[in-house]
Order: sequence, then structure tokens, then C-alpha cells
Amino acid sequence: MKKFFIYLSLLIFIITGSFIISYQNNLYVWESPQQNMWISNGQLFDGTSEQAINNPGILVENGKISCMGSSCKVPQNAILIDATGKGIVPGLIDLHGHFLSAKAEGVEQSVPAMIWDQLRFLPSVRRELIEAGITSYRSLGDVMPAILQLKQELDEQNIAGPRVFVAGPIFTINGGHPTQDKRIPSWVVERATIQSDDPVYVKKQIDSLAKQGIDGVKVVYQSHTNRKGVMTMPRISYETLQAITSSARKHGLWVAVHTGTPAETNEAIEAGITTIEHGIRHGNLIDSKTMEKIIENNIVYVPTLGREPQGHLNIAALNQSGVAFGVGTDSPVEMKKGNSFRNELSRMVKAGLPDVKALIAATRNGAKALGKSKELGTIEVGKYADILLIDGQPWHDITELKNIDMVILSGRIALDNLSLL
Repeated sequence: MKKFFIYLSLLIFIITGSFIISYQNNLYVWESPQQNMWISNGQLFDGTSEQAINNPGILVENGKISCMGSSCKVPQNAILIDATGKGIVPGLIDLHGHFLSAKAEGVEQSVPAMIWDQLRFLPSVRRELIEAGITSYRSLGDVMPAILQLKQELDEQNIAGPRVFVAGPIFTINGGHPTQDKRIPSWVVERATIQSDDPVYVKKQIDSLAKQGIDGVKVVYQSHTNRKGVMTMPRISYETLQAITSSARKHGLWVAVHTGTPAETNEAIEAGITTIEHGIRHGNLIDSKTMEKIIENNIVYVPTLGREPQGHLNIAALNQSGVAFGVGTDSPVEMKKGNSFRNELSRMVKAGLPDVKALIAATRNGAKALGKSKELGTIEVGKYADILLIDGQPWHDITELKNIDMVILSGRIALDNLSLL
């Protein structure tokens, strides 16, 4: 028996050592420092309008765009980037993901493997997001407190990846989405949701989460009733939704709401939300009054067509009314360098959104949804230097976003394919 425990201890030691080595080798950290740079030539789509212009020159200093144009004084230590023949666009923003919900490549994944992936903060996902040109990522419902630890590590630049804006746990009700999904382990549901229909309780929870560092709140406001009139999926009350939105506003947090029917969407708008996630669902058509309310309340509409195929029925009407779109994949992984994000953009274009407006949805409107329009979303003096160099003109053909030659994130070259050409 004594030998057994010795061998068992040795085995645990070897496995632990292997995990530590694997952790260190796969952490995915930045390989280049933040640098001053001068980007010349190329066609610039700065995101402030629907037009591209000849690049006047972009000076990046200390992670931000400090000057644009021929009058800029380029410091001697700036690296020179020649964008001749390239399109220059703002970094992309995915408004709807679940970072710590990534699955293994196989069909099944063991609990230990899932836990290990969470502990490593999924370096493969962070790398795939950067390769896709996604420089900002909004994560709407994740395991706590891991998602806040990930955010801290990224903010402190201890690891590489896009800047992450997090909602923390999802506000829902017992039996509501996503608690009824049997595919999700119960321990994940417990750590990724707050299940309550008590307005006082949810306010206290938001107060606590705001102190912990969340950027916004995700709430599910969708129920489901079967053909026999029996409610199979409950949702929180309107009173609780109002408590959530008022508390979020007090802390300066955005509110992303998962809606369903036209009536639920209208109620959510009245409550004072920031973004509509998934939109009008299940083949229901949006009416003109709802569209007017979305515009009047400055709400960004995130259709997630990859999750809601029938949502395409409303895209053309929404576009014609002037509703601001955002882009969300509802996917944790950008497989094969951005398929999730690019496919979502292609679906939106196919449904009736012009290519140029799809690009604005992925950049300027994304920043608007995050409440970061003064910092992100366009290429302007004073904003973070989140810049993509593209072999193509995605404002004319959104599919050309697949041809990414360089990703610059806060003045750091996060991906460089130019040196490989």
C-alpha cells in the first residue's frame, strides 16, 4: 500500500509538471513591444463615413493615433510601415461571444480537460481572434471569476489577445435560458448565471459585480410557450428587468438583452437597454414602431444570424429604417482565422446590408455599443491605434477581410504577414 501511494504521488507530480510546462509553452504572450510607427500610402477607410480616401499618413505614438497628415513630425524611433496597395481599416469588434465557453476540437471533452482550458485562458482562442483582426471582444456570460481574471491578465498585458469587455454572469431565472440546456454542466451554469426574479436582489448583485470590474450586464428576456399554451421556458419579470437596467445605468454599465418576440423586444427597449441580442426571432417580422424606438433610444441591433437564421428576414427593413447594426458571432472560437466573424458579416450582406455598412457595423457601431466611441471604432487622432492592413477593399467587398496582412492593437504589431510575403 505504501508503494502504491509513492507511485501515485510520483504520477501526480509528473502530470502536474507536464501541465506547468504545457501552460508555459502555450500561454501566447506578445512577441513585440508597443512601438511608435508611421503608416504611409494605401487606401484609408477610417470608419467615420462610408468613403475611403488616400491615406494621408498615420502617426502612432504610445499606443494611440497622435497625428494624421503631412504635417506630422515622425520621431526617429518610429518604425515605417508602407501600406502601398493595401486597405487600411479599424480593428474589428465582436459584440457577442462567450470566451470561456470554448469546446475542444473533438465531439466530447472531459471535465478535467475543460477545467484545464479555462485555467490556461484558452490561448488558441485568443490567437484566433487576433488572426481574425478582432481587436475588441465583448463576452456576454462566462464562468466566474475566471473571466474577470482573464480580463485583468489582458489589461495588464501579461498575455496576448484582444481587449475584452465582460458581462460576467448572465441574469436569468430558474428554468430560463440557458439554465434549461442539458448540454451545459450544472457547475458551469451555477458559475455563469444569476438566477433571480427579485428586483432588490439583482440590484445588490450588480452593485457587487460593478465593484469587481464588469463592463456591462447581460440579461435574458425571452420566454417560450408551446402550442398547447404551456410555458416551457420562463423569464424574469419586467419589474426585475427595470431594476437591472436602472442599476446598470447607475454604474455606467451597458445592458445587452437577449430578446425573443416583438413584445419582449419592445418592453426591453422601454426598460432602457443598450443592445438587442439576436433580435426579433423565430421568423417574426419587426414593425416600424419598434424600429423607430430602436433609433430614438440609440440602441445597437446585434442579429447573430449564425444563431438565428430566420433573423435575416428583418435585416433589409432595419437597414432601410436607419437602425445601427453591430456584429456578434455568439461563438467562442474564430475557427480558421475568422470564419465565425466573416461568415456573420457575409450573412448580413446577403440579407440586404450593404458591404460598407457591414464594415461600419463591425467597427464604429461596435464601439458605440461598448460606450467607447471616444476611444475605439474609427481611425482618428486621439483614439487607440487598432488598425488592420488588408490586401483588398472590404468596404466594397466584405469577404476581403480574410486577406489580413497586419493587425495593430494599441500600437503593437499583433500579427505581421507582410514580412512573410
